[in-house]
Amino acid sequence: MGYEEDTIEEKRDYPRVKNLYLVSYRHKEAGWQISPVSMGRTLDISPSGVRLEVFQKIKVESEMEIEIENTQVSVNGVVLRAMAAGDEVYVIGIRFNEVCVDLIDCLVS
Repeated sequence: MGYEEDTIEEKRDYPRVKNLYLVSYRHKEAGWQISPVSMGRTLDISPSGVRLEVFQKIKVESEMEIEIENTQVSVNGVVLRAMAAGDEVYVIGIRFNEVCVDLIDCLVS
């Protein structure tokens, strides 16, 4: 007994904003910075997490420190998903350590 794909809905606590924002990030494992500060961009973002396009392979469970360009927003989180999306392009899903309820207002203002 299965479900049809179009009847399954994602249950999210916060809506996602699908917009491109440049970000700088620090990739850490076990508290140690693995690479220099790098750049990426958001594919979608919510107060509880972000999906980023990056140009280096990053492991699931890595720690991330993210700063969103042209804002005062800086968040920390953990990589929950990571997949190759092309030549030297990766998409990662990050859950923030703390929900940032004012995040969307900061981005659209």
